[in-house]
Amino acid sequence: MKELGYHGTCTKHRYSIENGGLDPVKSKYRSDHWLGQGVYFFDDYEKAQWWASNISSQNDNCGSVIYQSLIEADDGEVLDLDDNIQYDCFLTETIRTFEDIRKECLGKMPIFKEDNIRALIFDYYKESKGISVIIGTFQKDAAGYTTRRNYEELKKQRKIIKIIGIKFNEKQICVSNKGCIKSTKLVYNEEEEVI
Repeated sequence: MKELGYHGTCTKHRYSIENGGLDPVKSKYRSDHWLGQGVYFFDDYEKAQWWASNISSQNDNCGSVIYQSLIEADDGEVLDLDDNIQYDCFLTETIRTFEDIRKECLGKMPIFKEDNIRALIFDYYKESKGISVIIGTFQKDAAGYTTRRNYEELKKQRKIIKIIGIKFNEKQICVSNKGCIKSTKLVYNEEEEVI
């Protein structure tokens, strides 16, 4: 695979990124990461800009930055959840893993919090299968980068989406191996924007 990705963050991370690159080892550990631990990219510049703005607002409005990176990996190192065959293989392997755990625990399945198990599943799969990049498109019935709507309009939007069965798509790319990030350049810096 070879794809451009956009990483949005706040300016407080700029020095670290420009001196050490986007490094999955340095990314903040979170138990609720969507695709496990790693550096996250959008395939869409506008979504990265929205995310960078969110991160900036959570950090005293320090300013937002966007980096464009070329992401490259051998096909065997990539799990593309948008590919039905790969997704089915992932599910089959994950079901098998849970069955193995159940057998080893003598009938007492370990307790996992549902909001934390997603990252755990993906991290285990990456480790056991040598996966460096996971690609997944998430569907949302509301997103911060779309038209702003008041509460009543959002209720109507969700009702329409439920009727038609089509949601907003948000493709994310999670890179857990720094070697897959071939080039990185700053493409937006809020502090340098001219008013």
